[in-house]
Parts: sequence; structure tokens; C-alpha cells
Amino acid sequence: MDKTKEEIGLGYDKIAEKVYVSEDFYNEVLDIQPRFYGNILEAGVGQGVVLKNIQRRGGGNIKSLTGIDLSDRLIAMAKNLVPEANIFKADIEQMPFPKDSFDFVVAVDTFQYLLDFDKALQEIYRVLRPGGKFIVTVPNKKWILFNRYIKARKNIQPVDDHFFDFLEMKQLLERNSFNIASYKGADALRFYGWKHVFDKVAAVFFPFLRKRMKKIVFKCEKV
Repeated sequence: MDKTKEEIGLGYDKIAEKVYVSEDFYNEVLDIQPRFYGNILEAGVGQGVVLKNIQRRGGGNIKSLTGIDLSDRLIAMAKNLVPEANIFKADIEQMPFPKDSFDFVVAVDTFQYLLDFDKALQEIYRVLRPGGKFIVTVPNKKWILFNRYIKARKNIQPVDDHFFDFLEMKQLLERNSFNIASYKGADALRFYGWKHVFDKVAAVFFPFLRKRMKKIVFKCEKV
């Protein structure tokens, strides 16, 4: 049975303290954008770690930080971590912001849990300013270790992941009027932690490997 948005929020309340992603992954994702500035929205703010990282990177060039989520517990954690940000409960598929509100929208490890991908992308496009950028990560079903991962993993999320491949996500973004400025692979090809540097070096010499890593990161522009 499909879950309601309320059930999803309550589900994340229960696992809020258990959610963990390494700081190395967040840094690898945000490195796709050399400079953050203006008005920033994180859609699916979670514990606030990504928003805090963006705040640190942007410094005085950032005018405002905003985060939305469905989980009351995650929102409370994010507010505690980034007290300067405006963080509150809202649905990415129906956001309470005027058109052309943000210079950046970021969705890290959020998109795969949404119920309507097209509707979410239409909303993100609406609230971005012309020339604004959208950074999104998705789990890759063409990951070299995908089959081994699926057999071994214990999913604690209240919503099942939707796994994408590069072409599927590219077409989804382009269908919703986004221009893909760049992309990269992230998290792991075969190695985590410091050994992941070998993955990244391999991808320099064999660019097709960027599409075979555990996550794909897209940087898009509103044109």
C-alpha cells in the first residue's frame, strides 16, 4: 500500500537518530559547485548537515538558508544544527514559496524517496530563479556492486528507494526543462573512505565509470 505524506513524516521521525551518511560523501557532492551564494533551499533537509556545509562554503555570499522536510524530528535536529536557517515542515511537491525565490535548490539523498518525481521537479523549477542551479543525487542501479548491495542491505527507510540509472534521470530532468550542466559519480565505485580516491582517479582515465558509481550527482540549471 502506498504511504501518505503524514505516514512518511512519522516514519522518518522514528529513524531520525539512525540516519547517517559520511561527511566525505556530502563534501564530494557539494564539490560539484565551486561557489554557493544568494538564497539557498535544501529540499529534504534531514538533520541539517548538508545545509550547514553549504553555509560554511558560502560564508558571507549567502543571503538566506531555507530547509524543508516532512519529519518533525529531523526538522528539530536541523534547526539545532543550523539555527540561522529558516527550517520548517513542507512538501517538496507543493512548496509554499513564490516563483523565482532561490539561487540554489539542493536535494541530497532525498529524490529517490519522493512519490511524484515530475511534480517535484516542476516545483523545484518554479521556485528557482532564471540561471539558478539544482543539485541532486540519486542512487544508481547501474552501480558495479549493485546486485551485491541489494542482497546484503537492511533498509530502514519508511519509503523504498527508487534506483535510477544515468539515462533515466537525465531524461527526467530534461523532460522538466532542466539543462544538465555537469554530473559526477560519488560515494563508491568499489571503495569507501580514503580508498575511494582510487575510484575517482580511475574515473578520470575512464569517464564511463562515473556512471557506474553508487550515486550519481547532477548539477542542473534553469534556463
